[in-house]
Amino acid sequence: MADALFDELQGRVGRPLDSRGVVRAPDPVNAAMIRHWVDALDDRNPAYDDGPEQVAPPAMLQTWTMGRPTIAGIRERGGAPGEIDRDSPLPILADAGYTGTLATNTVLRFDRYLRLGDVVSSDAVLASVSEQKHTGLGKGYFVTWSNRYTDAVGETVGTQDFTVFKFAPGPPPEQIGPRSPRPVAAEPEGEELPPFDLEVTATVIVAGALATRDFMPVHHDRDYAQAQGAPDVFMNILTSNGYVSRYVTDWAGADVRLMQITTRLGGPAVPGTRLRFRGRARAADAQGRVEVALRADNDLGNHLTATVLLQQPR
Repeated sequence: MADALFDELQGRVGRPLDSRGVVRAPDPVNAAMIRHWVDALDDRNPAYDDGPEQVAPPAMLQTWTMGRPTIAGIRERGGAPGEIDRDSPLPILADAGYTGTLATNTVLRFDRYLRLGDVVSSDAVLASVSEQKHTGLGKGYFVTWSNRYTDAVGETVGTQDFTVFKFAPGPPPEQIGPRSPRPVAAEPEGEELPPFDLEVTATVIVAGALATRDFMPVHHDRDYAQAQGAPDVFMNILTSNGYVSRYVTDWAGADVRLMQITTRLGGPAVPGTRLRFRGRARAADAQGRVEVALRADNDLGNHLTATVLLQQPR
């Protein structure tokens, strides 16, 4: 069946995500924002402490270029911090009735850690748009864009591939025939990391959203979240990545360097649940690189699976 909306969006693949082009961070990398992140996620890695060698948590990369929000009307804008570029794929989908937005996947790559005073800019290119999909949330499209983050002299400091599901909230069509069970992933090999359990409360969720400068209403407005098909407000993917980073570096130590975090979200992390982080690390390769496979689940199911690549100190 022809899908004119899909065809229109396919024609935009490879083009800038919106007309703003390069987005410059509102502020240089600074100790106050780092301290806010550290306190909200209780990440006590000494590399993030105040001092001449202080670095920003690498999972903060996207946070620096999040726009300064205009709170008035943010609910009606679906969480967009300011005026929306009507020619961007996301509002085009929203105007077509696909008003829900759910982050599903992200791949963060770090060329170097950010230091105090770094001025970060980013540009986003539409990487792909899926054909229309039907899920438990409703029908919609998976949209992926790629960001490149640069410093004041234009050197790349990191990249990110980010995928969201833009959907029309509602029940999926009637399932025809029995649903096939999902295959159970094999338990990864390697050294087992110490377990970490996080008690998820509304405060934990909202504190993470504020620390990551994500004002999407689903992360602080219960009525809005439930209208999108969620049981309550839920943790955003930036916070989830922050806890992934914390979990791995608590085990590996402050001297390792995170090179990449690949995360896939499953069910939501909502108030009143406990996130159980469990992981295993493969032995280091000849270059001193270690791959950690981990998951975090709760009583609702699997919240995330992630793979973290880190570099041991030379």
